[in-house]
Amino acid sequence: MTAAATSTIVGALSCQKNSFLKTFNTQVVSSYEFVPPLTSKDKQNKKSQSTKPKEFGIEFQDTILFPEGGGQPYDKGTITILPENRIIDVKSVVRDKLKAVHLVDELIEPGTEVTLNVDWARRIDIMQQHTGQHLLSAVFDTFGLETLSWSMGDEINYIELPEKINDELLGEVQERVNQLIVEGIPISVVTPDEHGHEVDVSHLPDDYDLSKGIVRIVKIGELDANPCCGTHLTSTAQIQSIALLHQAPVRGGHSRLFFTCGARVANVLRREHELLREVATNQLSCSIEAVAEKVDLLSLNARKTNSSLNSLLKELAGLEAAKIFEGFKEGKKVAYVYRADLPDYLTAVNKELLNLINGGESSIDLNNTQTLVLLNGAPPSGGTVKITGPEATAIQTELKQKLSNLKGGGKGSSFQGKITKFEKGELETVLKYLDSICT
Repeated sequence: MTAAATSTIVGALSCQKNSFLKTFNTQVVSSYEFVPPLTSKDKQNKKSQSTKPKEFGIEFQDTILFPEGGGQPYDKGTITILPENRIIDVKSVVRDKLKAVHLVDELIEPGTEVTLNVDWARRIDIMQQHTGQHLLSAVFDTFGLETLSWSMGDEINYIELPEKINDELLGEVQERVNQLIVEGIPISVVTPDEHGHEVDVSHLPDDYDLSKGIVRIVKIGELDANPCCGTHLTSTAQIQSIALLHQAPVRGGHSRLFFTCGARVANVLRREHELLREVATNQLSCSIEAVAEKVDLLSLNARKTNSSLNSLLKELAGLEAAKIFEGFKEGKKVAYVYRADLPDYLTAVNKELLNLINGGESSIDLNNTQTLVLLNGAPPSGGTVKITGPEATAIQTELKQKLSNLKGGGKGSSFQGKITKFEKGELETVLKYLDSICT
C-alpha cells in the first residue's frame, strides 16, 4: 500500500526523545504483509515456512514503542484504532534499517488515527536494566576493565569482562555503583555535535545508514558517554539499586558477571530468601543462619556413607565373583549377573572375577571357554548388557530377539549394548532365558 506520510526514522522516535511517554497519538503510514528474513533453520525446513501464520507490518508517523536493538528487547503494547476504540496487540517491534515496524495480526488502513500504549511495567524494567548496565560498565572502565559484551535476561543479566574479578574489587564496584545511584546523576541524550568529542560508532549495526540516521550518545553526567539507540532513565536514582551476583568463566579467560537492577533486586532477594527459608525450615530443620553449617555436616555424612557403601559393594561383588568362579571351576560354561540398580556393582563383579582368574586358575578363560553375561536395568527404563566369552554371538542374537530396544555391537567373544526401554514382559523373558542356559 502507498504510504500516507513519512515515518520518523529510528534515532528520532518519540520513545527515544522521551522514554517516559506512556500514551501517544499518531497515524498509520504504511501497512503490509511482513515477511521476515529467512534464518538458516527456515531455509532447511521449507515446510515450516508455509505453516507459519501471517504477520503484518505497521509503520506510523512516529511511535513510543521501541524496536529491538542495541542489546535491548522490543517494547510491548497496544494499538487503539480511532474512533471506534478497537484494541490490537503489538506482537513485537523490529527495526528495518531506519524504520520501526510494528508486527500485528491484521492490516490497518494507512491514514488511520490511532493511540499507542506502551506496556509501562515492562518498559521501566528494561530501562532500569539497560541504564544500570551503562552505569556498571562505566565504573568498571575506571578500573581499566572494558565491557566486551552484555546480555539482558528476563531476570538476571550479565556483562562479559576480560578477566575474573576478585571479591575485593567486586565489593568496591558494588559500593561505588550504588553510591552513584544515591547521588542521582543526570542522564541525557545528545548528538555527536552536542557531545563535542569523537565517538566510537564501530558497534552500530551494519545496516544502519549513518548518512541519514541519527547517532545518539547516552551520557551519565561526566562519568560516561556511549552511543546507544535504547530507551534510558533520566537519573541514576531511577535505577534504584544494582546487585552484583556471581561470575562464570568463559572463553579466553574472560568472565561473565551476573547482575540485576531496579525492582528485580527486591524480587530476586524475596525469591531467594523464600527458597532458603523453605530449605532451612522443611528440609534441614534449622535456622537460616545455620544452613551452611548443616549442609557441611550433611555433606560430610554423605561422603562417609558413600565410602561405607563402596566398601560393602566391593565385598558383595567379591562374594558374587567367587560364586561364579567356583561354578566355572565345576564345569559351568555360562554365568550371568543381573542388577536392577547400581550398574557399578556389575563392573565391580567383573573386576573381582578377573582378579580371581588372573590369580592362577588356567582352566577358566573368558575368551575361549566360559561366558559371562552382565545385565543391568529395570522397566520401564532401560539398561545395559555386557557379554564376554565364546557364546557372546549366540547369546546377543537371542537377546536382540527378546529385547526390541537393544542396540549394540562387538567382535568375536565380546558384546556390549544398551537397552533404551524395556517393553512389558521383556525382562522376565530374558531372565528366564539366562536361567535356562546357566544350568
